[in-house]
Amino acid sequence: MLARGCSATTTTTASTTATAAAMSATRMAMVVVPKTGEKGTKHRTRIGNNNNNNLGVFVPSRRRRMTTTTTTASAFAAASSSSSSSENTKEEVRRDNFTYPPEYLDLGPRIKKALVDSAEFDPESYDLVCDVRSPSEYNDDHVPFAISTPVLTDKQREEIGTMYVQVDPFEAKKLGAKLTSENLSKILERHFLHLPKTTKVCVYCFRGGERSLSLAHVLSRIGFDVSYVPGGYKKYRETTLKYLKEEAAKFHFHVIAGKTGCAKGKLLDALEKRGAQVIDLERFAEHRGSVLGEDPENGFVGQPSQKMFDSRLAHKMRKFDEKRVIFVEGESSMIGKVQIPTTTWKRMGEGKATILSIPMEHRVKWIRQNYEHFETTEVPRLLEKLQVLEKRVGNERVNQWRSLVAEKKWDQFVEEILVHHYDRAYDQASRRSRPNDFDEKSGERKRADQGGADELFLENLEEKTYDEAAKHLIEKYDKVL
Repeated sequence: MLARGCSATTTTTASTTATAAAMSATRMAMVVVPKTGEKGTKHRTRIGNNNNNNLGVFVPSRRRRMTTTTTTASAFAAASSSSSSSENTKEEVRRDNFTYPPEYLDLGPRIKKALVDSAEFDPESYDLVCDVRSPSEYNDDHVPFAISTPVLTDKQREEIGTMYVQVDPFEAKKLGAKLTSENLSKILERHFLHLPKTTKVCVYCFRGGERSLSLAHVLSRIGFDVSYVPGGYKKYRETTLKYLKEEAAKFHFHVIAGKTGCAKGKLLDALEKRGAQVIDLERFAEHRGSVLGEDPENGFVGQPSQKMFDSRLAHKMRKFDEKRVIFVEGESSMIGKVQIPTTTWKRMGEGKATILSIPMEHRVKWIRQNYEHFETTEVPRLLEKLQVLEKRVGNERVNQWRSLVAEKKWDQFVEEILVHHYDRAYDQASRRSRPNDFDEKSGERKRADQGGADELFLENLEEKTYDEAAKHLIEKYDKVL
């Protein structure tokens, strides 16, 4: 956007602000670089950094301009006034009062900033969030709902980095530009050729440098509504950790506790369907919180990283009203290999709890229903897991369980392992995670009227039963605080 009749600023503050605004809109512009010795050469520098700058792009240096404001601003002002009667010269003046010298191409404000540390940032407000980092970086963690659109593969990134250090930075950047261009073509074909012009896109890389701007620039020139993340994933991660440490302390939790097999997750689903604020930690961790807790739905490929777990948790919590209670399943601080953030774990322990219980026959039924794979395709995996429990329950009992598995006496096996392992483990974990629910002298669990947890007994696993239980909990606890 251009404004007629504007003049370049000559003050230090205005010049600095204008330069910063112009940098945001034109970092990816390829500009004419005067030969060494030409006037103005000392005011230019290479942007980006060794780890994230794969394209040889030159732009005016922000730092240099800030320290030579008088000279630069005066030159721009002189250029503007000497041709004030010319329509073409007036068109060069931007609304932010920054005037590009004639040898620079002003591409205009085509790329917006998406500030991940702002409370307004929401990845779900975009039609596409593109993570242009390498596949391994994306798999470790990414902004929720982002898709992987790598402008360099892991192998290509390693090759360029090695060349940059061992051969020559310029040669590395040429190869980086070549490979990036090839990959951009594939990204456009796969993800963008079928999309309308109104598509809103957010792009980020690790630091908000050349990888993200390479795709953002192309998409903006096509005409898409494009934003990029200054600071990139690194800034997003910093913001996530800060949120989980500080903002999470403002929330109030109500813990749904109970022994293994009571279908606590089913109750959480019923609560969420009724509009309650719910966090399913086991779902985020892709683990059921026990030695047999690997999630078959992800193909036993393992759990997400700690970073990914943090991102999922923080994104969900940002949607919540801190004046309402959050229902969450009682867990140990570790769910498999991931850890519940310290602040969240502390607030869970400080909240009220409801202990859910159902008849043993229904617990057995629920376990068999949800661990069916151990009775069919994953029997060897089950026997391998039982080996781990020898240190806890002894070799003799584990051999008894192996015999029940071999004879396919599944009901008896499940009840045995619930009583002799899981129920004992639950009692021990409850005392560690919620010591205030127990009397200090007797060690017995307190009643609700003594400040202990409430108790909720359900007779069966019917959907209606759990829906009514959810309604009861919401009426009793889900109040504006």
